[in-house]
Amino acid sequence: MEFSNLNVSLTSAAVLLGCAGLTYWFYYKNKLRDASNAFKYLTIKVVTNETLCNEVILELKRRCQSHHAIGFDCEWVTEHGKRNPVALLQLSSFDGYCGLIRLNQLKYVPESLKELLEDKTIYKVGLAPSDDARYLHQDYGVVTEGTLDLRHIAHLVGHKVGGLGALSQSLLGVVLDKSWRIRCSDWEAEDLSTRQVRYASADAHVAIKMFVRLVNDLNKNNRWLSTKRNGEIWDNLDKFCWQYCDIRFKTNKMDRQGKNDSNKVKQLKKKDKELVSSKRYPHAVRSRPLYHNCFLQAPDGDLLCTCDDRKAMWYVEKQIADVVKDDPLTVRLRFEPSGRANGSVGAYYKLTKENKCVVCGAGNIYIRKNVVPREYRKYFPEVMKEHSSHDVVPLCVPCHQRSNISDQAVRERLADKCSAPLDVKRSAKYAEDVTCKCNISDQAVRERLADKCSAPLDVKRSAKYAEDVTCKKIRSAARALLLQSKKHVLPEERRKKLEAVLLDHYKEHAKITEELLAEASEIQVMFENSDYESHGQKVVEYFVAHGGLLQLEQMWREHFLQTMRPQHMPELWSVRHNEERLRIRLSEGRLPKEDMKLIGITGWLT
Repeated sequence: MEFSNLNVSLTSAAVLLGCAGLTYWFYYKNKLRDASNAFKYLTIKVVTNETLCNEVILELKRRCQSHHAIGFDCEWVTEHGKRNPVALLQLSSFDGYCGLIRLNQLKYVPESLKELLEDKTIYKVGLAPSDDARYLHQDYGVVTEGTLDLRHIAHLVGHKVGGLGALSQSLLGVVLDKSWRIRCSDWEAEDLSTRQVRYASADAHVAIKMFVRLVNDLNKNNRWLSTKRNGEIWDNLDKFCWQYCDIRFKTNKMDRQGKNDSNKVKQLKKKDKELVSSKRYPHAVRSRPLYHNCFLQAPDGDLLCTCDDRKAMWYVEKQIADVVKDDPLTVRLRFEPSGRANGSVGAYYKLTKENKCVVCGAGNIYIRKNVVPREYRKYFPEVMKEHSSHDVVPLCVPCHQRSNISDQAVRERLADKCSAPLDVKRSAKYAEDVTCKCNISDQAVRERLADKCSAPLDVKRSAKYAEDVTCKKIRSAARALLLQSKKHVLPEERRKKLEAVLLDHYKEHAKITEELLAEASEIQVMFENSDYESHGQKVVEYFVAHGGLLQLEQMWREHFLQTMRPQHMPELWSVRHNEERLRIRLSEGRLPKEDMKLIGITGWLT
């Protein structure tokens, strides 16, 4: 019995020792470290002048060649619920070189920094970096490209997506200083405190550290690259990262997108109804094929082009064509067309085309993409608007989103180049007037004065409709008084102030009446802006005066190829398609001379 008890005691002791050993190993293996201790090796440069900024940017470019990325973050001050211009921009390389650029003291973005931010081959990694990019654009007019939200990659790897602090702990075992006292501290102070410097540099550096860790984890899991050699991994990084560039991360967006697409397909089958794009819903998701690949023939049987089935049957219904074959639908014209399909241009229109995303090859659900946006093409001469199907291609929903975001950067550059302010409501990525180039410190004063004096800043010519702030106050006062007359909730002092607003405007009235309140509560607030000028029209006018519209058209096509890298474009699709088509028309004497200057082909006659 004693021997048995001894065995039990020894076994229990062994178990306890084993558990203690495992606990000891687990604790030290996964011990969390404070950021100030974990990142002691950082080389931090606080930049307050252009000369030092140029040196720091040059060094960052040299050090980020291996990983093609830098940690990226911004800090600013919020006063009375309103964000001040970005005060500090933090950039960090993987080996610990950090540049803290004090934009509030520089007052502008130096050219070297601007080039780095606009370089899409160097990824600016962080959490919600596209938001920081938007603020930099609003405050300093610089368009930051190549932002990459770490949560995209963390989601693919299978990590629980959270804030920067949570990801830092789970991926690196590093605890960041996220006290509200430091996060909300004075980033516009004359000199930053030691704690501020450590906090700002750690936020940028931890981002690039997590990026490298996540990409290496992806490779280990064979999720995207088959190669195992580290050099090849980072040399081919662009093949994976470009699809998440400048895309905002949304929680569970992948699952939600899949459910939305699935539900749309089910609804289509249940109702036997097709979702098609229309003038009212230009970006509606389609399940109906974009390409029907019906054949249209000349009277002698020569193939002219492929076309939509409705267009083919229109000729038949008008009794100017006959159906010669049902599958595939083939229609032969009864009249001689104005021109025949010649050369590679004509061959393009004869090709059958696949109904799938031209970028990634996804099928079933897609959206029509206008490679040359309609806001410009609608101002083209008719001869250039003909056969516009060349520039309408199908994209799946995610690719369409990425393409629209990349298009916005081109719109902004055109707005600057052509003095054509973007419509405020059309601006998808940035909501500010990109033509405003005033000094940032002056602009901050203007905004404070606008609030203090109830004097809204001019929207210039960027909004088609303008809101009258005075009328809005009158309407608001009248509606408040109408409401209080029923419920008696307004204090006497407040009621008198509202009545004073109305009587100051309606000077012919001696007192407030029900009729006056009814009239004032429906006063017009929005007015058409007589100074409004369409961005698209201004851009078209600029190119007409500076070389012709073919340049603008070809610029958009090149942009689409460079940013989206389509793998499934229709055969013979060409950047110079319209130029070749118009040359044929000119040789046949079918190109009006008044259009030649607009198009930019006057030199073809010599």
